[in-house]
Amino acid sequence: MMTESATLPAVEPVDRAAADAALEAHFRDLLLEHARMGRSVPEGRDGKVVWVTPEQIFARYGLDENGKPRPA
Repeated sequence: MMTESATLPAVEPVDRAAADAALEAHFRDLLLEHARMGRSVPEGRDGKVVWVTPEQIFARYGLDENGKPRPA
C-alpha cells in the first residue's frame, strides 16, 4: 500500500519584532484600561505577586496620576 505525501501550504516566516510590538501595545492598552477604571493589577516580580496601582501604571507610561499626558 502506497501512501500519498501531503503538501503543506507555504508559511510566511513570523516577524517576531512586529509580533512583540503588537503584544506590547495590546498589554499597554489593557493596563491603562484597568487603571482608568481605578483597578490595581497583579504583576510578578522576583517570584512574588505584587499589586500595581493605577497611579503606578500611569507613571510607567509617562502619564500623570489621572492618566493624562504630562504638560511639556
